[in-house]
Amino acid sequence: MLGGFTSIPGAIVGGLIIGVGEKLFEFALGPALGGATENWFAYVLALIFLVFRPQGLFGEKIIERV
Repeated sequence: MLGGFTSIPGAIVGGLIIGVGEKLFEFALGPALGGATENWFAYVLALIFLVFRPQGLFGEKIIERV
């Protein structure tokens, strides 16, 4: 979902972003937030991407004209 549903390179990059982001977030802010941030980090990141870029990183923006 993060990379775009129709993009294989987007899925690879999106998976890397989520994996590396989880570990960095857990290392940097995990102790301050009480730990276990890996459990919800991917959901929050996906929600942010859906709000600001619903087609994903490499997805095409579909424009329908009526």
